Amino acid sequence: MTWPLPLLLTAVLMAAPEAVIATDFPDPDVIQAGSTFYAYSTSSSAGVIPVADAPSATGPWTVRGDALPVKPSWAADEGGFWAPDVSRRADGRYLMYFAAPIREPGPRCIGAALSDGPLGPFRPLGDGPLVCDTDEGGDIDPASFTDTDGRRYLLYKNDGNALDPKKPTIIWLQEVRADGVTLVGPRRELIRNDREDEAGIIEAPVLVKRPTQYVLFYAGGAYRSNGYFTGYAVSPSLTGPFTKASQPLMTTLTLGEAVQGPGGADVLGDHIFFHGWVGEARWTYRADLGWANDRPVVGGSP
Repeated sequence: MTWPLPLLLTAVLMAAPEAVIATDFPDPDVIQAGSTFYAYSTSSSAGVIPVADAPSATGPWTVRGDALPVKPSWAADEGGFWAPDVSRRADGRYLMYFAAPIREPGPRCIGAALSDGPLGPFRPLGDGPLVCDTDEGGDIDPASFTDTDGRRYLLYKNDGNALDPKKPTIIWLQEVRADGVTLVGPRRELIRNDREDEAGIIEAPVLVKRPTQYVLFYAGGAYRSNGYFTGYAVSPSLTGPFTKASQPLMTTLTLGEAVQGPGGADVLGDHIFFHGWVGEARWTYRADLGWANDRPVVGGSP
């Protein structure tokens, strides 16, 4: 894939990210509880939902085991659990979202689990998925967001490209109650796959509120390729319309080929965590996240 000249110039300005978990730890989700940082990943040999911790965002990180040792009853025995999201509820307990394959067989749908502490064990909630639109290809890549007014939301992607590369793949916003699992009102479309460089795929939403606008991070392209990238869209309103940036935030090229296929990102303060391919594994990387006119800049301000 050939990127325009401005992206080549941006590559010079960006500091190389650092690998903070140098083992298979894809789709990282990172939170801070007290003075400790916790990270969760898509299924790997370390567990259904591997969990790691560290004394700082830069590490050293230690993989501790499986945060979700018991699968929900509605999930299929085979198939990994994807892209977990963990957040702390107002009652002090920790809520995990995840995408898991349903039985009979079926697509992946979004489930939830609860724990008293960030290391787990998380216990599945309910007898079925939280969100499961099978006609749209199922649902994956859940993410939590709490606005400054205290209202809580769930973001996710309907997995249309799992059915057909030409089907819509949409990032949805769904309000939930304080428990994180009671849906409130209709969902709203934020963005969809409508650009050539996305190769029919957008996913991995993360929403951040800045002083002047909302910033929606997302991944685009085929995740197994170097064309996988991290982009973003902005809106003055939570419900949109969101306008995609003209250039991706991170690509293999703009990171000086230090990371292959940078995507599955999460944002925590002035850090952005994401994965990249190393052989057959996806390591977790961290880079500094800055802002210019409330637009993200990776590696510090130019």
